[in-house]
Amino acid sequence: MLDLAIIGAGLSGLALADRMRQGQSRIAVFEAQRRCGGRIQSRALPTADFSVDLGPTWCWPEEQPHIAALVKRLGLELYRQWDTGHSLYQTDVAAAPALYSDTETYYTARKIKGGCRQLIKGLLKDLPDAMLHTQHRLLKLSDHASYIELEFATETGLQHYQAKQVVLAAPPRLLANTVTFEPELAPKLQLLMQETPTWMAGHAKAVLVYPNAFWRRQGFSGNALLPYPGAVLSEVYDACSVQGETAALFGFFGIAAASRERYRGSLEDLVVQQMTHLFGVAAAQPLSVIIQDWSLETFTATEQDHILPNSHPQYGHQWLGLDHWQDKLYFCGTETSAVAGGHLEGALAASERVFMALQNR
Repeated sequence: MLDLAIIGAGLSGLALADRMRQGQSRIAVFEAQRRCGGRIQSRALPTADFSVDLGPTWCWPEEQPHIAALVKRLGLELYRQWDTGHSLYQTDVAAAPALYSDTETYYTARKIKGGCRQLIKGLLKDLPDAMLHTQHRLLKLSDHASYIELEFATETGLQHYQAKQVVLAAPPRLLANTVTFEPELAPKLQLLMQETPTWMAGHAKAVLVYPNAFWRRQGFSGNALLPYPGAVLSEVYDACSVQGETAALFGFFGIAAASRERYRGSLEDLVVQQMTHLFGVAAAQPLSVIIQDWSLETFTATEQDHILPNSHPQYGHQWLGLDHWQDKLYFCGTETSAVAGGHLEGALAASERVFMALQNR
């Protein structure tokens, strides 16, 4: 029997495993996908020693002590978001973009050299191979007084485990839609899980890689805000490497998941057209266009997540911070954190909260 089963090998689950592994040997981390990292996904470019982030991009170490400590412990290098030059602001597709300068909004924002996946690689480095079980999709949790039985779907069929305690380091809404709890959780808790939006789950990002950062040479920051209805990308940012030797722009899609699906076959062309309208003919010939649509990710999004919340959700509901099933079941993950919920910092804060709870039981 396991002492602890952690469901989800994203940042929160791996950080908790890292904290717990020295005190207990019978720990297992279960991940539904082949890869670890959850919503942290960095794509290595084939033409350069450089990775672009398709999930989280920034951290704010001056204001976020957990991420600052982890970055320092793993020996990772941080660098600033480029904001030098004119930024663009466009309120109508037919209007010319206005110029403005902004060196304040992302003044304290930092990116991780090599991409946010370096956080995952660093945590996995010290995690025993036998502790990690990928391609284990949780189907059912059953409460048995002194332990919890876990049922997983794997490539070889159903697998069952027993654990004294279980930590769910996965989005509450996803768990509510995919996992059977026996006995059922309290109706109000089930409703809360359903109503907790999974951060990023309805979003999509596009990355355009270019031979050179032509916008910098032309006096532009590469950053643009496009808050008009129908904008393909609603925000655009410089995504170059530390020294700018690898040139890229990235943006968040402004059109909703349903519209992205309707125009799936032409999304790349629409993105390139928009960049050309913003930055001129030099933007018309990217070396590559990468699109990551999180609404299509089975282990991230549900149908409910296709409709984006109007503002940043209020995460960290007190019920998600409690133990359940008589101190055997805990919720973890960034959506359960009242501190920086939705961010990398929130994921680490949640893992620390659960670690302290497990230590003090």
